[in-house]
Amino acid sequence: MKNKKLFVGLVVYVMSVAVANAGSVVLSKRTVELNVDISTTKLKLSRAEYVSPVVKVLVPELADVTILDHRNTGEGAPCLATYETMLPEDVIQNNPDVEKINFEIILTKHVRPNTEGTACIVHLDETVDGMIRGFQFSHNRVLLVGERHIEDCR
Repeated sequence: MKNKKLFVGLVVYVMSVAVANAGSVVLSKRTVELNVDISTTKLKLSRAEYVSPVVKVLVPELADVTILDHRNTGEGAPCLATYETMLPEDVIQNNPDVEKINFEIILTKHVRPNTEGTACIVHLDETVDGMIRGFQFSHNRVLLVGERHIEDCR
């Protein structure tokens, strides 16, 4: 009985340490300048991997500066979406051109104990944000990295 109490106490302690240490840490945060073709060839209304249509911009150079895959199924390049308009023409503004746009790329590690409290689940989350002609465009990807020892859940 004494050993069982000791074991239960140890499990509770390890889980409390894991929960206390569970959380997020930003691994990388940087701004990059990329060429963006603001025309009907790279800006479009699309539903690919979204519930309803959104205005997307295809940015091929995004693949060079990100870790995760920001290309949606069926798209010709990595992309970002805006929810601020439903019309690509609002972004193009009768002025198609290739412009240099700053994009902020944030890579974050998230950790949390599994439901049993026996292991630590690790995810990477990469978010890309940029302002194109007054419209906020963004894209996010999450990757399950795997599990690690519960004591390393930090």
